[in-house]
Amino acid sequence: MRNASQSAKETVGSAPENVQAPTNGVDVALRTRVDNDRISVLYRTNLTGTLLTMGMLALIVVAAWKEVATEILLGWAAMVVGLRVAVDVLGYFYRNAPDCNTNARRWGWFYSWAVLPSALAWGAAIFLPGLDNNVWTQTFVLMCLTCRMAASMLTHAYFPPALYTSTTPLLGALALRYLTNGSDTKILSIVIWLIVLAYILSVGHRQARLVISSIKLRYENEQLIRELQQTNIAEAEARNKAEQASLAKSRFFAAANHDLRQPLHALGLFATTLRNSIMEAGKRQLVEQIQHSIESLESLFDDLLDISRLDAGQIKPRMEHFKASIVFDRIRTTYMPAASEKGLRLRVHRTEVMLFCDPSLLFRILSNLVSNAIRYTEQGGVVVGLRRRNGKMSVEVWDSGIGIPRDQQDKVFEEFYQLHNPERDRRKGLGLGLSTVKRVATLLECPLTLQSRPGKGSMFALEVEQGLEAQPYTHILTAEIAVPDLLANRTIVVVDDEASVRLGMQSLLESWGCRCVATPGAAEAIDALHNTAPDFIIADFRLGDNKNGIEAVRALRAALGDNIPAVVLSGDTAVERLREVSAAGLTMLHKPLKAVRLRALLNHEFARKKH
Repeated sequence: MRNASQSAKETVGSAPENVQAPTNGVDVALRTRVDNDRISVLYRTNLTGTLLTMGMLALIVVAAWKEVATEILLGWAAMVVGLRVAVDVLGYFYRNAPDCNTNARRWGWFYSWAVLPSALAWGAAIFLPGLDNNVWTQTFVLMCLTCRMAASMLTHAYFPPALYTSTTPLLGALALRYLTNGSDTKILSIVIWLIVLAYILSVGHRQARLVISSIKLRYENEQLIRELQQTNIAEAEARNKAEQASLAKSRFFAAANHDLRQPLHALGLFATTLRNSIMEAGKRQLVEQIQHSIESLESLFDDLLDISRLDAGQIKPRMEHFKASIVFDRIRTTYMPAASEKGLRLRVHRTEVMLFCDPSLLFRILSNLVSNAIRYTEQGGVVVGLRRRNGKMSVEVWDSGIGIPRDQQDKVFEEFYQLHNPERDRRKGLGLGLSTVKRVATLLECPLTLQSRPGKGSMFALEVEQGLEAQPYTHILTAEIAVPDLLANRTIVVVDDEASVRLGMQSLLESWGCRCVATPGAAEAIDALHNTAPDFIIADFRLGDNKNGIEAVRALRAALGDNIPAVVLSGDTAVERLREVSAAGLTMLHKPLKAVRLRALLNHEFARKKH
């Protein structure tokens, strides 16, 4: 025995795709509403039909006044008016009928039969005695009747039966008139009128289908809106759950990011301390390999950090006038070894043209572009150059690499998208380089464009303002510039709840000649210092007992001096942490922190205080 679901499936599957062939209660209701609407429109055209009748009737009476006997002409006109009034009276009853909505189709048939006598009366006009006396008058009446048929096609197409009853008698009368006029072309005339009839009915049918489809579509849209409104609460709940899940995921990744950075930071400190110590050549080589692995991990973390800092608005451009050669020379020095190792030619066209931009951020953009170009180029080379375009300078990076298909050129600027790394080989990066480039270019308000052909290579162009010759370059672009070492005998406080990090920082700082006070909290540091102000404070953001580095810095400054310079370290790259530290007036550095950067930071701070 078949179950109900099988029967339902068969019923739906066997029904034709037609508005008038319902398959369920919803289709029946929809068909009823469609019928109600089109029959309602049919009756609403009554006023238009009445005005058209009166206007057309007046034209025919005036045109035939001298040719047709007055009593015949007026009698015909009275008959036309009377039949039109009968149609209007039917419209009155329809509008006041209690079943006009439940039996709309029946009222449509009432209307169709009501306009039939009117159509016959109009067709009788061509047989009015005397019209044969003047060919022009007869032609004018014919034109009026043709216009009457065209108007019926517009007003009665909502319900095809009404179209049939309003046009067929009229065309039949015209065909009969030409059949009995004794002309040799009567057969041709009949054929022509039959073609006209077929055309009118065909157009009327198409219009009826369009009307039904539009009404049906409107009701279907309304039904969809109602269904969407009914599911709003469920969607809101689902959205809330999704937001909670996203928040939980963000917290998880933030915590994981922090927890991964902590041991990596300590590992980097220990590796640097080992490398600085004197040891056998074999052991030194092993330490170098460890250092390279750590730097690779740090690079991946830094890519993620750049995205976070840009999204948090923590990077502010420092616009300056400087020579392009300052950035270009550093690009050549940095990437020439990598290009040579792959057997590629790296050509950087040195120029003394002045640019107006942030040199550090411009170097970051070119660094990512050149690094990507070398990574995805197997033969040929990479060219970095500058050209003048439309009053501005176009900084361009060309390569002869694998190229980027046109349909992928927008996607390569998305996070984690890599066109030629489906296996996610970490040696090819994370897919954040071009995403960072796009963000930095937007920050600098420098339009970035890409032209590429698969198998031929790519060209990235950055539009930069031209600088002024009179402005000197004052911004320090590189950290490799030699500065005096001012760390000897400096007292550095390290506040971190991780014992391994404290030990690593202490070992590194003491290898630089500093005195390091490393404690898990601010209170312990104050006790260890014996009311002596340190030269610098390095505090981890997350500390034990639900405390943080901002609070630790404030406690140390309150106890030992307000002017003690300090930085906050964290493995947490969340936007909220960046804003929180910035709002406290402190600088935030992210773990893992490179030893060379920490040393440069301390030297810079002590040199500033010295002057």
